Amino acid sequence: MVVPSQPAILFHFGATTFNPGRRELSHNGVPLRVGGRAFDLLMLLIEQRGTVVSKEQIMEVVWPRRVVGENTLEGQVSLLRRALQSDRDVVRTIAGRGYQFVGELDIDESPAPDRASMAPTSVPALRGKGLPVHLSRLIGRETQLAEVADLIRSRRLVTLVGVGGVGKTRLAIEAARQASSTFADGAVLVELAATASVDYLPATVAAAFGFSPGDGTQDLEKIAPSLHDRRLLIVIDNCEHLIESAAQLVETLLQVTPASIVIATSREALRIAGERVYHVPSLDMPSHHDVEDARCFGAIQLFLERISLVSDAEIGAYIPLITRICRQLDGIPLAIELAAACTATLGIQGVADHLDDRFQILRNGARTALPRQQTLRATVDWSYTLLSPLLQTVLIRLSLFAGAFTLDSAQRLIEGADMPQCEVTTAIAELVDKSLVCAVPSLPQMHYRLLDTIRAYAYDRLVESGTSHAWLVRHAHLVLDIFRTAEKFANERLELDWTRTFGLYLDDLRAATKWSFSNDETAVIAIELAVVSIAPSMQFALIEECLRHANMALEVLSRLDVHARRNFPVVEWEMKLQAARGACLLFQSAGAETCEAFAAALALAGPTGDVEYQLRGLWGCWSHAYLNGKYAEALSLASQFSEVAEKSRWPGDRMAAHRMSGIAHLCTGQLNEALGELNSISIPQARASRAERIRFLYDEHSMTRSVLAQTLAFLGCHEEAELMAQRALEDARALDHAPSICYALSEALCLTALLRNDDAGLDRAVQMLSDATRRHGESTWKARAEMWRGLIALRLGQIESYDLSIAPSLDEIGDAQYCVVLTAFLAETAIALARTGRPQDADSLLARAIAKAAIARDLFSWVELRRAEAEVMLLRGKSDAILRSAERMLLNALYVGRLRGFVAWEARCKGSLERLWKFTRKSPATGDLVRSALQVPDESFDSIALRADDTTS
Repeated sequence: MVVPSQPAILFHFGATTFNPGRRELSHNGVPLRVGGRAFDLLMLLIEQRGTVVSKEQIMEVVWPRRVVGENTLEGQVSLLRRALQSDRDVVRTIAGRGYQFVGELDIDESPAPDRASMAPTSVPALRGKGLPVHLSRLIGRETQLAEVADLIRSRRLVTLVGVGGVGKTRLAIEAARQASSTFADGAVLVELAATASVDYLPATVAAAFGFSPGDGTQDLEKIAPSLHDRRLLIVIDNCEHLIESAAQLVETLLQVTPASIVIATSREALRIAGERVYHVPSLDMPSHHDVEDARCFGAIQLFLERISLVSDAEIGAYIPLITRICRQLDGIPLAIELAAACTATLGIQGVADHLDDRFQILRNGARTALPRQQTLRATVDWSYTLLSPLLQTVLIRLSLFAGAFTLDSAQRLIEGADMPQCEVTTAIAELVDKSLVCAVPSLPQMHYRLLDTIRAYAYDRLVESGTSHAWLVRHAHLVLDIFRTAEKFANERLELDWTRTFGLYLDDLRAATKWSFSNDETAVIAIELAVVSIAPSMQFALIEECLRHANMALEVLSRLDVHARRNFPVVEWEMKLQAARGACLLFQSAGAETCEAFAAALALAGPTGDVEYQLRGLWGCWSHAYLNGKYAEALSLASQFSEVAEKSRWPGDRMAAHRMSGIAHLCTGQLNEALGELNSISIPQARASRAERIRFLYDEHSMTRSVLAQTLAFLGCHEEAELMAQRALEDARALDHAPSICYALSEALCLTALLRNDDAGLDRAVQMLSDATRRHGESTWKARAEMWRGLIALRLGQIESYDLSIAPSLDEIGDAQYCVVLTAFLAETAIALARTGRPQDADSLLARAIAKAAIARDLFSWVELRRAEAEVMLLRGKSDAILRSAERMLLNALYVGRLRGFVAWEARCKGSLERLWKFTRKSPATGDLVRSALQVPDESFDSIALRADDTTS
């Protein structure tokens, strides 16, 4: 019996024969003498034919467990090439990556080593290129893997599309690995990245399937028979640079392998029949509200996985920085990995600080990666260079949009003599297809945006073109046109969804404003941008931003030359900017600077007969007077406002006049008059426009109900006051206006809960106020939230809360802390201080408040402050002299409260007296004693006011 010999495999390329079994190499039949290292090197390259083999892989195979330099490898490559003579070009150097065997390979398999008896096999056993093994785990792609797996089960062609660096290849390979067990013939990877030309495509495909590169033709006719019955999962990677040929290739493969499935990766769709496009998203990132759970998000997990300089104990402190880095890098895995690599030299803070220069710092990609994936710039360069000149031009001009944009705004920006509108439309559609522009479904029209990384790259290219200044001017004029419309809508007080209509362009407004203020040549554009930004700033409660721009514009406006002043509406601009500046300052304090701004606007509006800005100026001056305790002046200004409001065509102006008068009456202690003014206001059932409701900073409906709640509470109608405060909050929330929400919570809900001694209700209101101030950055409301929180803590015995929370907050609020609505807060804070062993601080707090009340002739506040003064006195001690003095104070306060109809204060004074009499065992049942005491007040308000005047004069 003859035992057949083991098959011998011979490889032929050009004039060279390679026999791995016998370790023989010959050229034109002449044996070649090469060393063992060179022979192993050639064998490795042939085994991995068509694939770039990295230097590290070669060293691991050819020099196992030995450390050698790159010069040694290069020497062996040179030796091998010299030996191969005319076939030397089959070993190709891939710069920065490694080496690749690119020759056309014939394979002979025969049962005997005798070459003469060998019969070439045209259809060899399939030994395709399998899937590479990754050393690191795939992070943050659980959802995408499941979705791609579902598509593989139902579709024959799935194309993973996305921007460069988003992880299409890794996702495709991992999805294929997980699904490959269900394919009888396994998975095959066809890598097109290193295939620089269509001419090399047949060889690349044939090699990937395990055939000689020479066996592959454009229509795969020679290898098709051996593939027909195969059930394969074929991954075709990096199609974008050969997109037309790649599409034809995939279509042919699907035809010749009817039982196989193809997963393709590309930066744009193949656009062939049966294709299901899957857009690979960036890694998920935490929102601004998810920072505490940031580690659950894929982008953060990837960054943490790739850094090694920070201990687990320190990670928590760095999470906000890492989150900011990942957001700025759009959650793109490649960019995040590059940033993480930079932390070894720059640290996390350094990377965050230098991301504006991302293309310079993100240069530390893996040496084994494709050259275009070793730096962030190279990754984007790859996509950019594949674009036509027209698409490149459109992309760099689109980089001027700071955020999302519509097709209409893009056309208005870009179209012109060199580019008709239809070309802009087509170009944007193509850029979306190529994953360089993101399409964001939205109503009523589609929105588009560039990822920050793409935008930064494209803007650099725009600057390099030398045309950036002209295009920035054009962008600024486009933004001006958009927000002139916004200003017009606001002036007409139209009802519209501001977020949907103009919110999209806020980032562009900010960018255009910042740029125009940085250039003297664009001073006029900067001023007008600041003016037209006032209306949206108030609608979106961007108060600090509005104040900053108003100050800058007024400063630039003061420097305009005579020519500019003659040709532009400078007086109108200054009037609007001063009114806006005053309104913004009012959110922060009620100091002299605030009143000066409003007075300037009023002075400019008067001669022109501008009713709108006369009302704005009067309202601002009234607000300043009211918050500084000048209640008689506030009442007079409210009357002037009412006169001007009669000339206005807007009913809301007359509603505001009644509310201002009601507040002024409340502050002068005329509670019934205040109630009459407020009850005369008829809040319309029909929904008024947002612009109509918040033209005086706060929602007119919510504020009216807030002041009504205060008045009812001071009149002792606590249930009605609580209900009205709740309705005020509902109004503000329905409008989604943060300042109005804060006002309703602090000035209505917190106050009414305190006056009815509802500790649980106060806790709830304060918590809601704290939450609301996170959306509204103005210092006044943050200070209000902090002071209310401090009072709750102080009443629970946390004595440090006065120094940490209350005192700094009152300093922040300034003189406005003495407004009547905060009287109860000051009184309760003083009493709590005395209870916790700090009577001197209580005395000091009350002395300042009583002096302010006396100077302002604020009898209303004075009654409650005197009651608190008596309570603090009793907490100091219980001597007969103290008891008598406290009793006189309380009787005096009760007398004034009852005389003036201050029902809430009268009730609180009665409660204090009852506690005092319970201690002294004096029976309050004898009404004669009380009545006689009330008829002889201890000390008149006038005497205290006179003493206060003497002190301050």
